[in-house]
Amino acid sequence: MTRSPVEERPRERLLRLGAANLRTAELLAILIRTGRKGITTLQAGEKITTEFNDRLDQLKDAGRGELACLCPVVRETAYCQIMAGIELGRRVAAAAAENAERVVTIRGSQDAINYCRRRFQRLAVDARQEEFHVVTLDTKNHVLNDHLISRGLLDQTVVHPREVFRPAIKDAAKSVILVHNHPSGDATPSDKDLALTRRLEDAGKLLDIQVLDHIVVAATEATSLREYQGLGLEV
Repeated sequence: MTRSPVEERPRERLLRLGAANLRTAELLAILIRTGRKGITTLQAGEKITTEFNDRLDQLKDAGRGELACLCPVVRETAYCQIMAGIELGRRVAAAAAENAERVVTIRGSQDAINYCRRRFQRLAVDARQEEFHVVTLDTKNHVLNDHLISRGLLDQTVVHPREVFRPAIKDAAKSVILVHNHPSGDATPSDKDLALTRRLEDAGKLLDIQVLDHIVVAATEATSLREYQGLGLEV
């Protein structure tokens, strides 16, 4: 086996720099793992990279014999590792694309209402007591998570700013949407709802976490407190 000088060893470079900072030849060398007399794994990786050049996507279709003829160091084990690495990368990319399609972006109150109707349908229809949730969003207003803050009769003691913004800080959120239900089936905000929202908005300003909206869900209804007359939340 021919070993690479320490400064050339791709595995050490990956651990030090991360996989994204390695050349394609180095990534292939890690998958090949074992060289032969007169040729290192890195040289083998460079040979494959040069051969496929700008058609690297075709490497997945290369047969075992084709790679073995091109570079004898690619024996059965190395070939299997290369193909497994390619397939794993393909599946990761496919999962990322699928998740991107599921990303929910809140562009305004109607988006917030639509999201909350879907996400909190059970809460709106079936819940017999009030629940208060906070939905966290990133800098692009993509939904990150939703968190249950309290269950039971809501007041300013139960729904404390500390409890509301703790998950937002943990999620590194830039903004939040407040959500709670009215078991009565009437989504009209109460005076307590308005007062609580203003209090939480003020607390969010101190933390640089914006309260984008507060949605009340009830039966088949949903109300945006941002759009509700008299609240005047800042956009």
